[in-house]
Amino acid sequence: MFGGGAKKDEKEPEWDPSFEPLMKVLLGKKGIKTKSASEVGRKKVDYFRGKDFKKFLLENDAILTKKCAKALGECLEGNPPDNDKDVEKLGNELIQRNFCYKAMYKPLNTSKTDDGSEKKPKKWPDRLGRTPNQSFDPEGFYVITYEGGSGLQHFLLALIIAGVLLACMFPVWPMWAKVGVWYLSVIFLTVYFGVLILRMVIFTVFWIIGFDFWIFPNLNDEYCGFLDSFQPFYSWEKRKDDALMLLVRFVSLAIVAVAVQQIAETTSLEDVQDLITSSYIDVLDWGVEKLTALPGSEKQALPSVEELQKEAEKQDLEDNLTADEDDDAAEGVESAAQEDAPKASETEE
Repeated sequence: MFGGGAKKDEKEPEWDPSFEPLMKVLLGKKGIKTKSASEVGRKKVDYFRGKDFKKFLLENDAILTKKCAKALGECLEGNPPDNDKDVEKLGNELIQRNFCYKAMYKPLNTSKTDDGSEKKPKKWPDRLGRTPNQSFDPEGFYVITYEGGSGLQHFLLALIIAGVLLACMFPVWPMWAKVGVWYLSVIFLTVYFGVLILRMVIFTVFWIIGFDFWIFPNLNDEYCGFLDSFQPFYSWEKRKDDALMLLVRFVSLAIVAVAVQQIAETTSLEDVQDLITSSYIDVLDWGVEKLTALPGSEKQALPSVEELQKEAEKQDLEDNLTADEDDDAAEGVESAAQEDAPKASETEE
């Protein structure tokens, strides 16, 4: 009785309709960059940096004027922000209306560096904690509490449930679906590991000549989203190495040159291409054979060569035993006939 009343009173948070469009613009596809972090005492949260918030507001007057007129009207008399004070006003309004709140970096290990100085703060920290002072600061971090509409969340939840059910029902999938998933998995892994190998080769080449050059530098960054993992396309930075590292680079260059020369003398590109192609086909065929050998599949597993040899040897052994038995029986008949012949002649006499 009491529980039912409490559930009825629970409602989704009501967002200020004047400032909700501003939050949607900030978190949209062309909005500010956000990342995930662990908050002290809570689960993972999404957050943005105050400097990105400031830069976006000062560089997008047209979008703000068009889509956030009510928020600008309440804070800035309808004008887009053009200085730091205007940005702070909008930031404080969002904090007061619980669209976000200010946080700070809370590292697990607060120890200092080897030289005794404090560690430099991270550009994108992975652990945050709420601050007592909730006034907007462009150098701060802001945890997003705005959730927007629940329709998209319910849709994504339904997709996750459907995906789990489909994975559990994999044994009863039609064969074409199983083979298709296997092919897609092999293609994805091939592309992924191919990109990793290409990145490493290119990085090694540029590292030897004194540069750090990465293709997709954020590809394996756990704090980046799917699209952010492919941005930027490359990163370029000149190295500042000492004499020892220069020596290491020259030695590495000599080793690579000798290795390439030896490989070129013993192996051609056609051999490498044939090896990769045959290996790729073998992997695909192996997966198809495993899938078709599952219980309930249309095609059962074929016996191996060893099984065929054992079966042939067993059959030969059985044939030999049968032939020996037939020979023994024939010899018994002949001996019996020979014994009966003298008896018959004596009877005739």
